[in-house]
Amino acid sequence: MEQSRLIDNKRGILVAISGGADSVAMLHYLVTHNYYCIAAHCNFHLRGEESDRDELFVRQFCEELSVPLHVAQFDTKKYAAERKLSIEMAARELRYQWFFKLIEQENLQGVAVAHHADDAVETFILNLVRGTGIRGLTGMKPKQGRVYRPLLRYSRQDIELYCRAHKLKYVNDSTNASDAYTRNRIRHNVVPHLKAINPSFLATMRGNMEHLNQVFSMFESQVKQFAKRAVVELDGQMLIAMDHIKDLPMPEPFLFELLFLKGFNSDSVRKIARCVSEERWGRVFFSPKYRAIVDRYNIMVMLRDKAEEEKSFDIEHEQEELFNPIHLKIQTFEKTDDFEFSRDNHIVHFNADKVYYPLTLRRWRNGDTFRPLGMKGFKKLSDFFVDQKLSRVEKENVWVLESGGEIMWIVGHRIDDRFKVVDNCKNIIEMVIDK
Repeated sequence: MEQSRLIDNKRGILVAISGGADSVAMLHYLVTHNYYCIAAHCNFHLRGEESDRDELFVRQFCEELSVPLHVAQFDTKKYAAERKLSIEMAARELRYQWFFKLIEQENLQGVAVAHHADDAVETFILNLVRGTGIRGLTGMKPKQGRVYRPLLRYSRQDIELYCRAHKLKYVNDSTNASDAYTRNRIRHNVVPHLKAINPSFLATMRGNMEHLNQVFSMFESQVKQFAKRAVVELDGQMLIAMDHIKDLPMPEPFLFELLFLKGFNSDSVRKIARCVSEERWGRVFFSPKYRAIVDRYNIMVMLRDKAEEEKSFDIEHEQEELFNPIHLKIQTFEKTDDFEFSRDNHIVHFNADKVYYPLTLRRWRNGDTFRPLGMKGFKKLSDFFVDQKLSRVEKENVWVLESGGEIMWIVGHRIDDRFKVVDNCKNIIEMVIDK
């Protein structure tokens, strides 16, 4: 750490301390080597009395070292439930959000966390299993933004020896013994077998990750050059030009680096690359926050509007107008002998005797079917769109009108044959799209 000047000892550093051997050794080293430290402890209230025991231990340890301490109390389970996160991810979000606030508040250079060599290897294996591309296999960095990891070159065994040599006490987290967490299963069941095969496994892996990091640095520069000529960020959308993608000898790794940052996993990227190579236009793929549309000219990546995707609108009996999301004018009248139904897709007529209220206006979904006017059989909307040669963007903007759970109108395109005006119907519903 001192040779690489990882942490500036003339500026303060926030030190994350849980009370375990790793963070206790790190704080002790920094303080005894004249770094100005402010400690931060998170009580996630996940282990009952044990969580409170850890907090008390940290308070006493920091008092012995004369280190200022901040403690945060988190309702982690509630936070995870509200945001639909795993407990591990919720705890990570909570602690780093708080750490970065403290850094700004105390005017510190960053936060030191006690990740060590074993953690780095476990993360490598975890990323290998999950599929994060080369980026995820380059290992943890000693400095990543405002996060510092001074213990990365040392094993858990090294750290425990340090604590023993300096007569440092520490607490043990009982959940570390449980295989309920994926990381623990790797720690207890995978790594020991690899160490048995290669006693120098940690050192070997450190060399592997350093080599992969060098390879990734070269590849990353190529991705940046590709992005300069092929990627446009416009109004919250990312457009990746199809002409430039096709010029690449291997598009998939380039697409992975661009799309992984938007939350797309390796399987989605593989399918997107296949659509490009097979010229299968119009496919849409989703990540938790984004959607990617494979168009003839671009891969279009845009934020998902989940509220809009799930939104539906009801039309009540005798309602004469709907303003949102489409401006519809509605009237019901008796059928006369001289009635002629409209052939304009923006002015439609329905057999009122077949309609059940309230009607529901919603976005179309994969799997939707209807019976197009003039046909006896049902057709998938996705196939209907292909027949109509709708672009991917046009498909995304399609609304359907339902009656009793049955689609009666692909708005602006075609009504369902079951709801058409017939000779013996008495009343007609007319709907007009007001442009």
